[in-house]
Amino acid sequence: MAEKQQQRQQQEKKKKTTYRKILVPHDGSDPSDRSLECAAKVARAAGARITLLNIVEEIPVPPLLHPPQMHSKATGETVSMEKYLKELYQELKGEATRMLNAKREKLYSEAAPDVVVDVKVVVGYPSDEILQFAREEQCDLIVMGTKGLRGASRVAALGSVARKVSEGADCPVILVS
Repeated sequence: MAEKQQQRQQQEKKKKTTYRKILVPHDGSDPSDRSLECAAKVARAAGARITLLNIVEEIPVPPLLHPPQMHSKATGETVSMEKYLKELYQELKGEATRMLNAKREKLYSEAAPDVVVDVKVVVGYPSDEILQFAREEQCDLIVMGTKGLRGASRVAALGSVARKVSEGADCPVILVS
C-alpha cells in the first residue's frame, strides 16, 4: 500500500515537472544561442516543443503637433510617421524571422533534429511581450539569455528584460549567460 502511494507521488511529481512548451526569447546574441542549446536539451529529455520568440522593440513616438514626414524605403514617397513605422516594423520582423529560421535550421542539423521548434516575431516591449506570450501560450518554462555581467555590473543590470521576466513569469525561468 505504502509502495503504491509512493509510486503515485513520484508520478505526480514527474507530471508537475514535465515541460511541454518551452519559450526561448531570442535576440540574436550569444547568450540567446546558449539559451536555445539549453532549451533543446530540456526539450529532448521532456519531449517538449520550443517556441523561438523575437521582439522587435516598439519605438515610442511622442504625440507631435506637426508630425514629421518620412521617406518610404519601399516606394520612395513621402509618408506619414505612422506609415513609415509600419514599413520599418515589417522590414525588421522579416529580418528577425529569417534569423530565427536560421537558428532553427542550425539546431535541427546539429543538435536536436527531433525537437519541434516554432518561430514567432512580435512588435512591442520585450519583457511585456515575453510575459504575455508565455501566459497566452501556457508555456511551462522560459529559457533566456542574459548579458553575462559580473560584480557591480550585474547589480546595475537588475532592470534588464531577464530580471523583469524572471520576476513576472507564471512558470519557471532559466537564465543562461
